[in-house]
Amino acid sequence: MGAPGLTSPIRSETFQHLQLNAGIFIKDFTYSSISDASALKTAITTAITEGTNILGATRGGGTFVATREIRTPEVDGMRYGFKGSDFVDSVDAYLSTTLIEVTPDSVKACLGNATATTSGKKTTIKMHTAIETTDYLTNLCWVGDLADGRLVLICLENALNTADFTMTFTDKGEGTLAAEFHARQANVNDYDNAPFEIVFFDKPST
Repeated sequence: MGAPGLTSPIRSETFQHLQLNAGIFIKDFTYSSISDASALKTAITTAITEGTNILGATRGGGTFVATREIRTPEVDGMRYGFKGSDFVDSVDAYLSTTLIEVTPDSVKACLGNATATTSGKKTTIKMHTAIETTDYLTNLCWVGDLADGRLVLICLENALNTADFTMTFTDKGEGTLAAEFHARQANVNDYDNAPFEIVFFDKPST
């Protein structure tokens, strides 16, 4: 069989555009003033060093999903779907992963509607039956590397773990926490955009 020739999409830039490795999950992360990949790496390094904002180490990477419920109205005489005839009824965006760090912060985040109380050397976490506005994370971001040194960030606004709380433990193994954080709109009048964004950070010009 011969070479792929002109029908192949492979270019000299192809392997610079690959997303590499599992990335990192960061909660309640302020990045609006960060302008490039270098500054973002510095902010992440600071968060890791200080132990703040990091959701926890993961196993098996993670997944981002954005699903749309699209409706095409049925109209007499309409035989096909037409450009402009589709309407988005709802959007659901979520990040899922498996955490291998079992800490009060990671457990509280995965429980969702929960409170943590520390007294001396003891921290007690209780799940309350109502979901309060303070239970939502300000945001949950995933940051990953691109092969050419850029970074890509996916951020869910007002994130809440809506999956069942599942903690697994096994002999000769490590305990894990499953998480599936869904984005939520900020208020009942927020209909213009879905509550997530994807941001690419380029390398500095110098």
